[in-house]
Amino acid sequence: MKVRVISSLVGLVILLIVLALFDTLLLNLMIALIAFLAVYELLSATGCLKHRGLAVLSLLVSAAVPFLVSVPGWLLLACYLYLAALFLLLLRFHEKLHIEQVAMGLLFTLLVSFSLSTVVVLRDRLGTGLGVFYTMVALGSAWLSDTGAYFSGRLFGKHKLAPYVSPKKTVEGAIGGVVVSELLMLAIAWLCAAAARTFWVPIQVHYHRLLLVVPILSVMSMVGDLSASVIKRQYGVKDYGSIIPGHGGIMDRFDSALMVAPLVFLLSLWFPLAVQL
Repeated sequence: MKVRVISSLVGLVILLIVLALFDTLLLNLMIALIAFLAVYELLSATGCLKHRGLAVLSLLVSAAVPFLVSVPGWLLLACYLYLAALFLLLLRFHEKLHIEQVAMGLLFTLLVSFSLSTVVVLRDRLGTGLGVFYTMVALGSAWLSDTGAYFSGRLFGKHKLAPYVSPKKTVEGAIGGVVVSELLMLAIAWLCAAAARTFWVPIQVHYHRLLLVVPILSVMSMVGDLSASVIKRQYGVKDYGSIIPGHGGIMDRFDSALMVAPLVFLLSLWFPLAVQL
């Protein structure tokens, strides 16, 4: 537990630094690094890392997308060239490289890189203040749900949520995660609004809308978490890595955010949770 807490504090410091420099290329670089490591872990867990060509192509694209999302033409070109290169690899190495491996490489690369890169798009579309707010809604909903579910499950957990996929998760923990996320996200939203008034352009948070959508975001974060656990179970992997002491790999920390970040982006388009004053 001590190692887990220390790692969380270090992660919080890194997050604060990135938020302070949110309108710089540091954000793109950090998203690219996270995407690169997450895709590496997924390819490793599923055995796809063994094919060097597939791995190199997928890792390069995963790191490039966060820099290209703001330039649609170049992004489409990169995706087309990636797809073409994958099929060329399949034709050249069809005896060793199977279509299932190509499909997994494509899925992992585009899912992780595009999902995480929505943060960059939010910043570029909405500015720093709203970008920080929506980023914290995405990460906060995912991580607070996970933390709330962990402690609630330990205190009150009796009924298994998904025994095969994740034996330690309980229904009571899931409910606790939603409640904790709902309560603490109000405080985080208030802090984001205060920071925007101080450092950027003031924003107005629609707290009633936030109350409505946080439970949905919390549930989707659990879907992301359990989906990543299915992959681990099917391939006999305990953790995706050990880069974060006490937590595991990058995927073990960001799997829940992969389902939440795109939904938060869609909310910013169709059901805004805050507006710039």
